[in-house]
Amino acid sequence: MLRPLFPPFLLSLFLLTACAVQYRSDISLPAATSSSNAALRKAAEKWLGTPYQYGGNDARGIDCSGLACRLYEEVFSYRLPRAANDQRRLGYSVHAPYLKAGDLIFFRFAGDERIEHVGVYLGGGEFIHASTRRGVVIDRLDDPYYRRHVVVIKRVLR
Repeated sequence: MLRPLFPPFLLSLFLLTACAVQYRSDISLPAATSSSNAALRKAAEKWLGTPYQYGGNDARGIDCSGLACRLYEEVFSYRLPRAANDQRRLGYSVHAPYLKAGDLIFFRFAGDERIEHVGVYLGGGEFIHASTRRGVVIDRLDDPYYRRHVVVIKRVLR
């Protein structure tokens, strides 16, 4: 007696379909809009000149990951983890030609695997970050120094 092939085929099709649609990393993330892009630049400019302070989180002094946290919370109402290495684990990687305002840019300056710095892309080739020597500044991503040290760019918001 032959076993019917139809029920196992349906079961396989169901399992494949269920697995294919199960994972969506962006399902609970808020969308970035053009109005939030303008709000990001405006919020970023308020931080310009703030001195760098490791572990700092306010206008008296702030570090790079603290600045990213503050900007995301103020502009996007989204709470990032405090440490740059934890921020790196969020979202998905983006190639430089597809950058959008709000993307996080991660840098490594030494030879080890550790992320050492994070900036927030503002659009127009510019990003804001807390420089250890210059405080909060806006720099160009196409500057050879920064371009050579980019490790990964992450999009946290859709």
